[in-house]
Amino acid sequence: MRARPVDLLLEACRQGKPGAFDDVVRAHQDRVYSFCVRMLSDREEALDVSQEVFLSAFRNLDGFREESRLSTWLLRIAANRCLNRIRQRSTRTAREVRFPETDGEDAPPFQPPGREEYLPERIAENLEMGKILEQALSRIDPDSRRLLLLSDVEGFTYEEVAEMAEIPLGTVKSRIHRARMALRKILATVV
Repeated sequence: MRARPVDLLLEACRQGKPGAFDDVVRAHQDRVYSFCVRMLSDREEALDVSQEVFLSAFRNLDGFREESRLSTWLLRIAANRCLNRIRQRSTRTAREVRFPETDGEDAPPFQPPGREEYLPERIAENLEMGKILEQALSRIDPDSRRLLLLSDVEGFTYEEVAEMAEIPLGTVKSRIHRARMALRKILATVV
């Protein structure tokens, strides 16, 4: 049986080969960062948390039992770190987490996976819808947002989300359903 590239990469990391963990970071940094931005609605904070994720993964690589994919493990770490940050925010201030305003030039908008049209009016529509969606997501409670993003944006199955969140499958399904309904209700007033 032929070894998968991920297996070889993990083995190289565990043996302490120079540059091996850099390859892990390069392979997963965009996905981890995108997830953190969507969870935190703050690009600078997401960058900090992304770095924490890879530092934690590096320190705990021996604890990774390969029962799940490496990307799943990294996103579980990211989700937990993001939730910790959000909890820290709420203890520092009693106000609701708000989405920082951007001028759209220096920061790419939230965009669900899919083919992008290049017509100027379509790009403008997508920018506006992305801002609206980011603001709506920031109004959903952080735990539900995490489950919704893992399922609907990252593409994990309910079973994988349940494993990552360490909660029963039925709970995952009901929380994702409630998050979708809350998001639909928020968006109905805007769209």
